Amino acid sequence: MSQANGISGGESARRPSGAPASEPMPPTAPGPQGGPAGPAAGPPGRERAAAERRPSGELESTILAALWAAGTPLTPGQVQSAVATELARTTVTTILSRLYEKGAVTRSRSGRGFAYTPTEDVAGLTARRMHSELRKEQDRGTVLARFVSQLTDEDERLLRDLLDGDTR
Repeated sequence: MSQANGISGGESARRPSGAPASEPMPPTAPGPQGGPAGPAAGPPGRERAAAERRPSGELESTILAALWAAGTPLTPGQVQSAVATELARTTVTTILSRLYEKGAVTRSRSGRGFAYTPTEDVAGLTARRMHSELRKEQDRGTVLARFVSQLTDEDERLLRDLLDGDTR
């Protein structure tokens, strides 16, 4: 399939007269019935979907919160019922599978599928994430120094107590 001016699949757009070929094409306006008319217009609702995009990790946190609240293993369908947002069961299953791969949940057979249980409480999971981030860096000393320099006075005292053996 040929591609010209960044357009493929038979779409065509005209460059404004006098515009150099090296400049990008200007966005086009929607078609007469509000649908896409050119390369700048994406699928309907794309702008709305981008504005409503969830922060990274929000779905994982939501699903873990449902598992913690239940206190018993849940299947993806049960998790789907427990969360307040409208998530497809396949989405819940995918997130649970990713949490399992990360070691954040365990799973056991339940009928033809699995039931999931968190491996740690909230504090344990946060500590795991902090360790994971620290392992990604070669210069751990600098990372830890910057982390400590950004602690509040109260958190710094707490960290000192913990390092000195006061486990609270």
